[in-house]
Amino acid sequence: MTMTADLTALFDDETTPLLRRLGQRARGAGADAAPDPVDTETRQQVWSALTGLGALSGLRAPAEPETFARLLDVADLMGAALYQSPFPDTVTAADLLGVSGKTVLRDGITEHGRTVALAPRAHGTDHPASPAPWQVSPDGTTVTAVRKFVGFAAEVDDLLVLGTANGRVLAGLVAVDQPGVRARRQDDVAAGDLYAVTLESAVVTDGVFDVDYPGVLARARVRHGAYLIGAARAAVRLTGAYLRSRNAFGAPLAKSTVLAHRLAGLAAEAEAVRALADTAAEQGADARAGARIALLAGEVVRRSAEEAVHLHGAFGMTDRCDAQLFYRRALVDGQWYGTATALRAELAAALARR
Repeated sequence: MTMTADLTALFDDETTPLLRRLGQRARGAGADAAPDPVDTETRQQVWSALTGLGALSGLRAPAEPETFARLLDVADLMGAALYQSPFPDTVTAADLLGVSGKTVLRDGITEHGRTVALAPRAHGTDHPASPAPWQVSPDGTTVTAVRKFVGFAAEVDDLLVLGTANGRVLAGLVAVDQPGVRARRQDDVAAGDLYAVTLESAVVTDGVFDVDYPGVLARARVRHGAYLIGAARAAVRLTGAYLRSRNAFGAPLAKSTVLAHRLAGLAAEAEAVRALADTAAEQGADARAGARIALLAGEVVRRSAEEAVHLHGAFGMTDRCDAQLFYRRALVDGQWYGTATALRAELAAALARR
């Protein structure tokens, strides 16, 4: 049995509804809101299952076509379950550390299961392609910065802090458990686990180093695109099942040609974007391919989620319905690696340079 097949069993129809609501806090709950202890235990069990199935041990070469393709399948499964975890950031961190020659630090992830959160933003308007400035000590051993919208910062072992200095993108791996790191939870519309992190002369493990950021970012965007496509297809499936269960004028709503064509169109668009991601994994993802896939996947998941809420009617806006979960997550995840405006500007600039 392959790892992907094992994960399909993990993210099955029985566990997926639970995973979609895992670790949520009520909106407006504030920085001190703690997750439900049962949710915390469940999340730990899922993470243990992921590591036990070898999801991290295979990250020594995330850009290798076979591994890249497998990670897309994993991301697709997680997207369908709206599964939030440090896994995507940990994969990107392993990729970045590997291509930067920091193999000992990378092995901390692949061999010892350390979890990592990426920290590139100082403000919500910061574009992921341009990490925010920071202050680095002359010897490169400590950093001072504020980073916001950092996923699972209170749960991970390390932060991979990205910063720009003198036109260069640098990175440093910072252990969370030290006096110079403070994390405070932020509310978001999707009721997720995002944090504002303050670093004050935080010690950097093995010092600050230069990174090949465009290549790493491109691959992260492609993997995130697969996650979004998984979410989009799941939203369409959820809506189709609901329409088959509801009758109007003596027949299931699913028999309406107009509604069926709308869902079929969204499903076809999702398949097309996934095909682009598969091609990028096989042939190598450059910056333009990553931006294009992030843009298209973000648009598809947002429209799929909007359609899900719309076709569920008033029920789709209630907390009992998973359609609103897809919509909330799409608002955040759909622009995680850049807003549509920023990605279009990035693509236009790339075309102008050709």
